[in-house]
Amino acid sequence: MRSEKSSDISTQSTVRAPKRFIYRLYLVIAWILTKLLFRVRYIRDPLITREGGPYFVVGNHVSYLDPIFCLLALDKLSIRFVAGIEVTSGKLLKKLLAPLAMIPIKPFRVSYSTTREIIASIRSGLSVALYPETQRSLAGDLTPFGLSTAKLIKHLRVPVVSVLARGVYLGWPRWAKMFRPGHIELETRLLFTAEETAELSLDEIQNRLTKSITTEDYDWQLRRRRPVRYFSMKPAQGLARICHWCPACDRPMSMESGKRRLSCRHCGQAFRLDLTGFFTAAHGSRPYFDHPLEFAKWQCSRLARALEEGEILSNPCRIEFHEHLTDDDTIPEKMIRQGVCKLARDGLLFTDEDDCCEMFFPLGETPALYTSIGFFADVSSDGMVWRLYPESEGFTSMMTDLTRIIWEKRNAFERNS
Repeated sequence: MRSEKSSDISTQSTVRAPKRFIYRLYLVIAWILTKLLFRVRYIRDPLITREGGPYFVVGNHVSYLDPIFCLLALDKLSIRFVAGIEVTSGKLLKKLLAPLAMIPIKPFRVSYSTTREIIASIRSGLSVALYPETQRSLAGDLTPFGLSTAKLIKHLRVPVVSVLARGVYLGWPRWAKMFRPGHIELETRLLFTAEETAELSLDEIQNRLTKSITTEDYDWQLRRRRPVRYFSMKPAQGLARICHWCPACDRPMSMESGKRRLSCRHCGQAFRLDLTGFFTAAHGSRPYFDHPLEFAKWQCSRLARALEEGEILSNPCRIEFHEHLTDDDTIPEKMIRQGVCKLARDGLLFTDEDDCCEMFFPLGETPALYTSIGFFADVSSDGMVWRLYPESEGFTSMMTDLTRIIWEKRNAFERNS
């Protein structure tokens, strides 16, 4: 590794490193706040040392807070994060995060520049962290991902560290607007030595990588002697964005969220969500599921069956032109369209209500959509990205599930639990 560093001085000089003083200041502030709010417990691998790096860092992606917890878990290291460009697009966030020298990545693009920046950072002695799932988990389980991270690990040939976060999804569920104080565990592990990355096959790297970042907070809760309670005055508010298909009357996009209840507007089936994240059946309702992840997995299977049987699943929506994927600067004739979006086996079909113009958006090129769940999702067609705003908050969840279904049919993704 030392010979590589000395042989590429020109590359080193162009690599941006985190500003040391501000980086450490942020860590101190984050440590105090997370200790107070989440009573964080750290399980650190003694094999991970400052002198043993640089490292390539991976982890499970379940919350906005994941990068903060990763930096705290590896507090001896100086780490550059690979983050979606939308994270740093706001004026305030851009200024606050600039000292961390984050490596940007854009959705829908083959990121050669991002890959070059990762390689250059590693060669200059800086550790780099990346989430193979790319998008935060929808319901708390592992989002499938391709071989690109395994290929990068094989190419870098440096030690790989995993950061496994338990309790973080329940501390800030995807459907919730704010975090929920409770308890979190962070475990670091030396996943691969440099020698192993050179010797192992891509499939072997992928299998170990997948297993190392697979965790589900509900299983973790059940293994604990006393389940953690995550404080919230409205634990179920927004849950219908994720769990929308009623298991009793079998109607999609029919569930409504209350403060503590998830209920069907048609048949009255209702679930109560407690502070540990688990369901109890409301009076007069059947206890179909133990927790939201179980509900979401059933819902995804139900969607797959509906599409196979030819059911029509549609929703009124508005689409707006968002950006070009290429250097083309041609502006669409209509930048905002109102109409109906229908799920198909391989994508989405949008029909404009004014001129009956149809637009097809293929899905499955990636295992997850970039989406603000319940509000919008980005889809692409003919080199253009459109932002789709459905009328029903559960439709973005259906789109995300469909994307995953199509991707998994086209790609072998197996994981050992």
